[in-house]
Amino acid sequence: MPRVQKSVIDEDEIDTVLESDIRFTGTIDTPKSLLIKGRVSGTLTCGDELYLAEDSLVEADIRAVHLTVRGYFKGRAVASESIQILAGSRVDADLEAPEIYIEDRENFSGTATETEPPEHE
Repeated sequence: MPRVQKSVIDEDEIDTVLESDIRFTGTIDTPKSLLIKGRVSGTLTCGDELYLAEDSLVEADIRAVHLTVRGYFKGRAVASESIQILAGSRVDADLEAPEIYIEDRENFSGTATETEPPEHE
């Protein structure tokens, strides 16, 4: 069963927040949780939870532990644990994760491939 995220994200629990006025193109690599509210294109690597907020516009190749999408996402996402596409999102992407939850398929195009969970030592 997918690990469903909280409906409201407490920004105080997020290590880094890219606000809605941020426009970034390039590579972001962080070991900590990240919330994106602005526009980002490029490559994103997140060693924890990555949240794409409701008004975010992200065109990227994403690698994360957990990915939660509420905004616009185009590209490819690989998560080691889970991906959640919540209602109201617009997604055109190829997704890979052990758990994939798409709340509303109406605004989803692309592929969703469930993979084997990583082995923990």
